[in-house]
Amino acid sequence: VTAAEGDAAPAAPMLVSKLTSILSDLCKGFQHGIAPKNPAFHHFIFESLAAVIKCVCAGGDQHAVATMEATMIPPFQMVIEQDVTEFQPYFVQIVAQLLERRAQPVPEVYFTILPMLLQQPLWAAKSNQPALTRLVRAYVERGGAQVVANQGLFHQILGLVQTLMMAKMTDHYAFSILSSIICHVPPAKFPEFLPVLTNAALDRFQKLPANSNGKFLRSLLVFFSLHMAKHGPDMLLDQLEAVQPGLMEQFLTHVWAPKLPLVVTDATDKKICQVGMARLLCECSRTFAFQCWPAAMDSVCKLLRDNRVNLSMLPQDDDVDFDFIVSYNNSSFLPLVNAAQDKSSTDPLQDIDASSYVVERLKTVVQSAPHLAQHVQNLAVQYQIV
Repeated sequence: VTAAEGDAAPAAPMLVSKLTSILSDLCKGFQHGIAPKNPAFHHFIFESLAAVIKCVCAGGDQHAVATMEATMIPPFQMVIEQDVTEFQPYFVQIVAQLLERRAQPVPEVYFTILPMLLQQPLWAAKSNQPALTRLVRAYVERGGAQVVANQGLFHQILGLVQTLMMAKMTDHYAFSILSSIICHVPPAKFPEFLPVLTNAALDRFQKLPANSNGKFLRSLLVFFSLHMAKHGPDMLLDQLEAVQPGLMEQFLTHVWAPKLPLVVTDATDKKICQVGMARLLCECSRTFAFQCWPAAMDSVCKLLRDNRVNLSMLPQDDDVDFDFIVSYNNSSFLPLVNAAQDKSSTDPLQDIDASSYVVERLKTVVQSAPHLAQHVQNLAVQYQIV
């Protein structure tokens, strides 16, 4: 199927029918206590289904997407309802793959299964968590208005975010979902839930070791940066100042500026932090009086310098390697290669070039805050950014 690409379309209905029929029989076997003898075989059934979706639904063909939904969602419901744990991570990836290709509005059938996906027992399995996070993000990104309109479902998602944030093993999933909410839920709704979640995040942060450079701190910095990159700095600054006057300056001085270059290494996360911090430091006049302004802006420029790598030296994607062991006797997540997200789709600031953005914002600081002009000049010389 992968090799045939679009040429596989005529055979797609037959392939999907055969594969789902095999899965249905396997599910019945699981229900009768028949243990799987070849988990790798089951894995590649789902890999084949993902390949069909990838090929047939390319280009956003909504008729093809609807056809695949009609075939895939009923057995997915059966797997969830009958608690066929061996297949749940795979089916969740398949449904996420379909939903990400859906045009708005999202069909109602997706919202009939969403309450099941938010149940705690499903999230208790570590092997489900990455795929479930991706699927909930897809709900928010493809059907944000519909999710918000259903107060019960939206509050369930917010409750899930808060629960995930409180646990060390799942806090990064909470921030992943929350980032989608920040990007796709109307800002007018933020006062209803964001202060509570921000305070919960700060409470978790205060319990971290002083020398922590882990994923919670990274997730927090990226989330704060995305908040400001998408909606400006004033809303977040007001929230932090409401918790404690001067909190933003303290956080910038002792955590954000010194830790940023150490904990944020992903290219997309770097870009988000560069844009978000540039907006905070260059657009908000209240920050012009911060003693830490030069150090904070220096940390942004360090990220810009780190971005200047020879692209020819970066590792290239290898051919897909399917040589691995598949087992149901562990809690590991096994991603479907053919269901993988397009990396470009995960960038919430696709239309922004971070380097140009930071340079333009620094130019405005020279006019708006003359007392910082020398600092800007020093940064320009040191990092050769202007």
